[in-house]
Amino acid sequence: MKSLSAATAAALVCAGLLCSTLAVTPARAGLGGRAASVQADLMHLKGQLRRRLAPGYQVDEITTPEGTVVKEFLSPAGVVFAVSWRGPVIPDLAQIMGSSYFTMLKAAETRERASLGHNHVQLRTPQLIVHAGGHMRFFFGVAYVPSLVPADVSLSNLH
Repeated sequence: MKSLSAATAAALVCAGLLCSTLAVTPARAGLGGRAASVQADLMHLKGQLRRRLAPGYQVDEITTPEGTVVKEFLSPAGVVFAVSWRGPVIPDLAQIMGSSYFTMLKAAETRERASLGHNHVQLRTPQLIVHAGGHMRFFFGVAYVPSLVPADVSLSNLH
């Protein structure tokens, strides 16, 4: 059996990550939304909510019935500036990323904005940064809007 090249494997991972939510309803909340959008995400994901405060921001953590943990990072102004996920199932990215989901899809089509590595995808535009990857039963990712990240928040905390 012939093995896949790194580029082919990366393209397959990218396709799986990005296409996993193509058949969902239009985005209603999520990244860039107000604090109330977290409640919509919670209901849509049918999860449990845990809230914690960090210096300069709030983290709302939703654990889905499948065991995936989705974190939504809110600024002091109550805006979701970043989302992350980690677990056995990719969450509904259209839901948690809101209108940024379509920015992600468009960037993924443009190779100069997409870096595809073995089991990892990195998309970078002025409006959106996405790092995602994984393999069967373990997926992870983080997406954020650079202009919405509070000045005192370290990007290394967005996991």
